Amino acid sequence: MGHGKETPRQKMIGMMYLVLTALLALNVSKDILNAFVVVNNGLEVTNKNFKSKNESLYNDFATQMADPGKKIKVQPYFEASEQVKKEAQLVCDSIHELKRRLLIAVDGGDIDEAAGEANDKNADGRFTVEDKILDLMLVNAKDNYDIPTHMFCGTDVTGKGAAAERLKLTLISLKENFLKILESDKLEILNKKLVIENYKTSQFGIRTDDPGETGGDESSKYWETQNFYHLASVAVVTMLSKIENDVRNAEADVVSTLLAQIGALDFKFDKLEARVVAKSNYVISGGKYEADLFVAAFSTTDKPIVVVGSDLDTTTMEFRGDTTQVPVINGVAKYIVPAGGVGPKKYSAVIKVKKPSGEFQPYFIKDIEYMVAQPAAVVSPTKMNVFYIGVPNPVDISVSGFSADKIQASISSGSISKSSSGWIVSQTKSGKVNINVSVKMDDGTTKSMGSSEFRVKTLPNPVAKIADKSEGLIGKGELTAQQGVKAAMDNFDFDLKVTVKSFTVSATIKGFTKEEASSSNIFTPSQKAIIGQIERGQKVYFENIRAAMPDGTVRNLNTIAFKIN
Repeated sequence: MGHGKETPRQKMIGMMYLVLTALLALNVSKDILNAFVVVNNGLEVTNKNFKSKNESLYNDFATQMADPGKKIKVQPYFEASEQVKKEAQLVCDSIHELKRRLLIAVDGGDIDEAAGEANDKNADGRFTVEDKILDLMLVNAKDNYDIPTHMFCGTDVTGKGAAAERLKLTLISLKENFLKILESDKLEILNKKLVIENYKTSQFGIRTDDPGETGGDESSKYWETQNFYHLASVAVVTMLSKIENDVRNAEADVVSTLLAQIGALDFKFDKLEARVVAKSNYVISGGKYEADLFVAAFSTTDKPIVVVGSDLDTTTMEFRGDTTQVPVINGVAKYIVPAGGVGPKKYSAVIKVKKPSGEFQPYFIKDIEYMVAQPAAVVSPTKMNVFYIGVPNPVDISVSGFSADKIQASISSGSISKSSSGWIVSQTKSGKVNINVSVKMDDGTTKSMGSSEFRVKTLPNPVAKIADKSEGLIGKGELTAQQGVKAAMDNFDFDLKVTVKSFTVSATIKGFTKEEASSSNIFTPSQKAIIGQIERGQKVYFENIRAAMPDGTVRNLNTIAFKIN
């Protein structure tokens, strides 16, 4: 992380520069000076390539910023990269200006007016200074020592107060600014402390420290004079190109580091599961059931640490009192605690998830509430609040918190069995009975949920009717249109079938009482004959009505008395 890896080309150019500098100190021929030209031209190409590669990194940032789904995550790193770009460009511009001023001065310009556009060309006007920067072979005074030394080192043996010192301070400021960018609290960087420490140690590959005592002369002790004192103009330009190369390399390294952080600290999950979190599993009639349905992501390899406790300090986010670490299986913590004591219960939890950096990120959940209630079974007859002998009595049985397949029931008298829609109770004698309810627990044991008491009665008598009437006035035509006698269970919720087995018809015809019997619920021809002879104002009686009940009994029903109108 500290310093970008040099390509073989960079290593070769750096080695050539060192060799040529050593030869130059021996006042070797102009062939050596021309060799500097070759090295510098190579550095210029490398710098151009570096700038192009850096632009591709910035383009990568821009592409990710254009994605609405990534913008928020990318933005702090993008803004930091723009700062790096600006800082690096300012330094490279200042280095370029130093080259420009130097070449103007050595080829006939005035060093004090070197920044002026008037001196951008030679006297013959053939080549601009920009041409010469790109190709030092165009420089006339390649071997000029005096002007570069005066410009960069001045008259002080330490080189202080001249262009070299100002360049050194610029490079130091650049490195400090790079560190400030990386140290920003806005940036999350994987192994941040180690990354920054490595950069500090390597100085981003831009060395600006003084060599100190080397056994040489006084000028070799200082960075300024070691790099720029008594060097030919082409060697100084080459040195500046090398420094620019180091700056571009450092820029690429820092921007690559920033780009690599996007998503580097994201949590890594290897499993997705659908989850339903209900606001409450207990909903009263007329209320609303509310739940969140979502896909949960978790890791089956990096287990989170889950701790629960009863008292979480919201200021320090630490538990007071005892805590329990919940076991985690396949990335999921199962919190199981005995439900002791009736009433509202509350606990808090912290879930610590391991980040890619190895550190744990805590997530706090405060005041999770649940209710412990006394176990209660609800047994509701679906038709009436009593059971009746001889008929199936439907019953609903429920226990809050348990599914129907977990519920078991027994009865103190008679029988109870499951049906497709609930339970059925059968009884043979009147009195009182108890339905006992229990549930099967998850551990296989059975737990009693209580009992409910019910009364057992015989079925009430049905009401005998003709034309849906049992007394009063009736038209002769309406009566003769009927088929026979029916029995109905008035105001009774059970859908029961009652069959009339027999009845008699009697009336006074011309002073004589006539009576005819039927052994079914249908009028016989003889009975119809009596009904046909009845005059308006006379009475007719339907008596001795007997009906077969669903419980197997035969009941004597009410007499039907009509007056013909």
